[in-house]
Amino acid sequence: MIPAPDAQLAADAASPPAVAGSAVATVSVPARGASGGVAPTRLTATSLSSLRRCARLFFYRYVLGLSRIRKATPLRMGSAIHKGHELRNCGASQDEAVAGATADYVVCPDWADPVEWAVERETVAALLVGHFWRYSQDNIAFWAIEKSFEIPLANPDTGAVSRRFVLAGKFDGLVQLADGRVAVMEYKNVGEDIAPGGEYWLRTRADGQINQYVLGARAVGHDVSTVLYDATRKPTIRLRQNETPEQFGERLLADISERPDHYYQRREVPRLEDDLTQFQAELWQQAQHLLEIRRRAERLADPACAYVRNVGRLTCGSCEFAAFCLNGIRVDRTCPPSGFEILADPHPELATEGGA
Repeated sequence: MIPAPDAQLAADAASPPAVAGSAVATVSVPARGASGGVAPTRLTATSLSSLRRCARLFFYRYVLGLSRIRKATPLRMGSAIHKGHELRNCGASQDEAVAGATADYVVCPDWADPVEWAVERETVAALLVGHFWRYSQDNIAFWAIEKSFEIPLANPDTGAVSRRFVLAGKFDGLVQLADGRVAVMEYKNVGEDIAPGGEYWLRTRADGQINQYVLGARAVGHDVSTVLYDATRKPTIRLRQNETPEQFGERLLADISERPDHYYQRREVPRLEDDLTQFQAELWQQAQHLLEIRRRAERLADPACAYVRNVGRLTCGSCEFAAFCLNGIRVDRTCPPSGFEILADPHPELATEGGA
């Protein structure tokens, strides 16, 4: 059985080396405003994924800066769990990390069901406590936590640096492994089977996000060739009839203690030089594609029309913009649709506030 919060960590190891917070590391990027007075566009793994999925989605999210005011449950839980990891890695006790992660759940908003809200809180707390127990003796040291980076985007054939785009991202962490190697730490919360040898781990071999993080780590001076991929599976058990949220949390912790490998898997995902070379070529190709879309948008009365929709059940079914996109409603930045806001920065995940 998993001990009560902080019981198994009462005798913590010696303090780890000092870690860097979320300062932004930049390496020879074009000066802001160097291209016709316009700051280079930051291309993150998330924004590039959106572009590949649907160009119109990219337009709404990263050109207009449109975002839902209320987060969907998976995003809200993922952000809370991520916050807990950040706090713990920055030196907070287990109790402090869990309290910080669930702070936004103290008051139930008017639009939420109180029981579902409390179950979500208990789920976040249980998954964090279980994770801290599972990896309490992992023997890794954090060198940096939540560190943003901005690096040049270079033509893979000529080496010329783009004046219009830079690559950007934020590491969950840079860690030193037990054997002395340095790795990018990547936390993931997933809703599918994470058993070793499964399809989930096969896909990580071609994950562009961690390719970009390895390139970022190298550009800021770290000899990185592997990623420590830390996956947490979302619970499949549900609240029983007449069960309180607190009782559900206790049952979830008991289930975690009985089958921790079902909920947590951590694996190294090495990045080969050929993988990175191919990825850099793909990055340049995507940037050129985006540049061509921009040029066409400048010639149209409605710039959104240059960002072609990829209409389908898989793309539209989970898209937060589907309601007005599929109905052909033009979005006005000065008056966004109900329930949405315009972000001043379309990449809030790169904010440089300190971690803990």
